[in-house]
Amino acid sequence: MFNFFNTLNRDDLADIKETVKKINALEDEIALLSEREIKEYVTQLIQRYQVEQNFDSILCESFALTREASKRILGLRHFDTQLMGGIVLHNGQIAEMKTGEGKTLVGTLPVVLNALALKGGHVVTVNDYLAKRDKQWMSQLYRYLGLSVGLIQENMTSDERRKNYAADITYVTNSELAFDYLRDNMASSVEELVLRDFYYCII
Repeated sequence: MFNFFNTLNRDDLADIKETVKKINALEDEIALLSEREIKEYVTQLIQRYQVEQNFDSILCESFALTREASKRILGLRHFDTQLMGGIVLHNGQIAEMKTGEGKTLVGTLPVVLNALALKGGHVVTVNDYLAKRDKQWMSQLYRYLGLSVGLIQENMTSDERRKNYAADITYVTNSELAFDYLRDNMASSVEELVLRDFYYCII
């Protein structure tokens, strides 16, 4: 079971539960869409965000689309508590989960939503194995939605790093990200930089 930190009060939890109801209300409608229609829907959300600059107006639809893609591609349907965890993470708060409760799957919800800003998002983990495993597993879901996925690994060239950081969603270890940040800050020209401006990440 989740533990939510940052002192969520009853009103916060009530708001989150109401949002989950709205996401669930979209499930049957989105289940009828083809893969092409889902990709088009995601494109529409991107366009709406570019105009409105407001995630709240597209959160329910984004979460519902991500859950549908997960059901089709991974055979995994996000539970209501996982939707709640995704909302908490999107809001910059902490959701504690035990082993086996689906942290990797929960992370897809806010990662996709924030990727719709087209500014890049990072999923930061502790070692190359986990970064590679999660990227290979979850990239199927992201690509079904029409989003690009990158992976940063040890011994990559600067060109490879730049290409992977340019993806909509990038999996990377904390150490690789830290060293790339340091190297970028010591670069003598813009052409040597590999990172984009930081925008959103889940650790």
